[in-house]
Order: sequence, then C-alpha cells, then structure tokens
Amino acid sequence: MSSELDATLRRIKPEKRTATLTVRDMSELPFLRPTSKMPPKLLYDTTVYVDILQGRFPEDAQLTLRAADAWHSTVTDAELVAPIGFLNPNHPDTPAAVKQIMATIQRRPAHRTISPDREIWLEAGILSGVLSRLQNYGAADRRRILNDALLFATARKHGLTVLTRNTSDFDLLQQLEPTGGVVFYNRL
Repeated sequence: MSSELDATLRRIKPEKRTATLTVRDMSELPFLRPTSKMPPKLLYDTTVYVDILQGRFPEDAQLTLRAADAWHSTVTDAELVAPIGFLNPNHPDTPAAVKQIMATIQRRPAHRTISPDREIWLEAGILSGVLSRLQNYGAADRRRILNDALLFATARKHGLTVLTRNTSDFDLLQQLEPTGGVVFYNRL
C-alpha cells in the first residue's frame, strides 16, 4: 500500500500546492449537451438523483444519460439516505420522502454500485486535505469536500466520469487532479 500512497503523493504533490484555487469560468468547463460527445461511463453525483427526484434535471440531458452507462457509489447512497435520519418524523411529508429515497436506492443495480477502497480513501483524504488548506475550509466544508473527493477518486480509479451540477467543488478537485473526469449540467 505504501507504493500506492507514494504514487498518489507524487501525482498530487500536496507540498507544492500553496495558492488558493479559483473556480474556472463556466465557459471553460465541460457541460452535458445533447450535441456533445459524452463519456461512455458516468458516475452520478448526489445532485443528479436529487434533481431527478425534484423534476429539475434537464429533459434534453436525460436523453443523453440513456446513452451512457450509469454507475453509482455507496458515497451517494449515504448522502441520499441521510435525510431519513434528520427529517422530522412527525412532518406529514416525511413518509413520502422516505419512501421516494428508499425507492431510488433500491432501483440502483448492485453490480453497478462501487464502494471506495483503501486506495480511494487515501487519495480522497489527500485531495480533500489539500483543498481544505488552500481554500481555508471550516469543519463543515471539510466533511462535505471529503465526500466529493471520494466520488471523484472512485471515478478516476475506475475510468468513469463524474456527472454533477456542483461546479465549484468538482472543478477544484479536477484542477488538483486533472486525470479525473467530470462533466457538469445545469438544473432547470
């Protein structure tokens, strides 16, 4: 494992990262468009599921999704089920929301759901640590960026491209590790 960790450190070079990063202009980022060539394998960020459930995922982009192989992560499983614990159980909308979340998780095929392994956790820890230092993140942002880094590192290791609307975090991650693939979309 130390050779994998050494390789990750050589690739990311955290000691050479000293300047705050800036999110690139939207025109410089790859966006999901019906006319653009799509990566064949997409790993969905939690934003995709949330926007689809809320009817805010672009309709023309849904056609493009059908042409790609969809992959899922246990990281997004955890992010999706977290509301089951923090929603008010006495609120009249909670049972329907819980049912919708559970159905979303259960529809995801197990053979297309990836769990981060030790190598991915180490890479994500380094990436999230570097970003936290460079961007001066507080505790809440450090936890949030770790989940995004786990998803990003999972996609990179398995030759997938992350699909997300989260331009700020994933653009910064890609600036730190340009070999990771990301494609963005705008919600309705």
